Amino acid sequence: MTTTFKIGTRKSLLAMRQTELIIGMLRARVPDVEFQVVPIVTQGDRDRTSSLHVIGGKGVFVKEIERELEDGTIDFAAHSLKDVQPQLPEGLTIGCTPVRDSPFDCLLSPLPLRSVDDLPTGARVGTNSQRRQAQLLNLRPDLEIVPIRGNIDTRIRKITSEHLDAIVLAEAGLNRLEPDTTGLNRLSLRGTLLPAAGQGAMAVECRADDARTLELLARIDDAPTRETVTLERGFMRAIGGNCTLPIGAYARRTPLHPERLAASADGRAVSGAAGAPLTLDAMIATPDGSHVYRASATAESAASHTVETATQHTGTTPEELIASVIRDLHAAGSPL
Repeated sequence: MTTTFKIGTRKSLLAMRQTELIIGMLRARVPDVEFQVVPIVTQGDRDRTSSLHVIGGKGVFVKEIERELEDGTIDFAAHSLKDVQPQLPEGLTIGCTPVRDSPFDCLLSPLPLRSVDDLPTGARVGTNSQRRQAQLLNLRPDLEIVPIRGNIDTRIRKITSEHLDAIVLAEAGLNRLEPDTTGLNRLSLRGTLLPAAGQGAMAVECRADDARTLELLARIDDAPTRETVTLERGFMRAIGGNCTLPIGAYARRTPLHPERLAASADGRAVSGAAGAPLTLDAMIATPDGSHVYRASATAESAASHTVETATQHTGTTPEELIASVIRDLHAAGSPL
């Protein structure tokens, strides 16, 4: 008898594409299993005009889906991990995180940009992310940030309809969906903007007590991806952050050396070497970009780090170290 699993997902093109990718991975390993896709409309899909930080952050893309999981209507759900709140509802768990795509952002622009500095004075840049806005304004206070929402194709069309000089998108979404970008130039922002925790990774959420589903999902879990995104999400929980704040976090096994970046011109993530120390880069900012604080920590050394307050910190893990940095910034009266 063939076993059928019901998969919940948003109706957006990217969400459906990611679900297809997950189903393809599972079928390659368990060919005698069937899958039924259950499209679910979320609050984030119903309200396409309000800013995300006003209606509840990116968690508005998963709450209804999580309720279907809790009710047993579906067996598991496919998400972009960056949309999943750092603290899951009781009884739910991340069953697997497949291999991560690029965690970085990029600019799409009709202009031949080599860096953010090449944007003209007062350039109009489209993004609805406070994290992206804060970092861009910190680098270029003259930029005009234009809030835009919608699926990838919709945002690309707004370059013309909203007279934008550029828009900011996640590289992973472009890699997976491959939209038509004829006439546009793509500039990677790796090394310029710190990504959101979990960006570029897909998450498959299920009930924590569903042994059958957990056994299935374990077949496509990628240990290096799980390791890094777990640290990034742990940092978010440690500082009490949520998806509405300008917070970035990126964990990696090896530094992104220039020669390795050049070898990965398609925007895919660069894997770290086994046994290399695990490093976490983190950022918190004010939405207007007037204050952006960054810190880095390496699990192996847990060495002291200096930030704008000139306070040094030590800890046993990167999570503890950077959490202490942020706590001290608050104590020092930083406007965060």
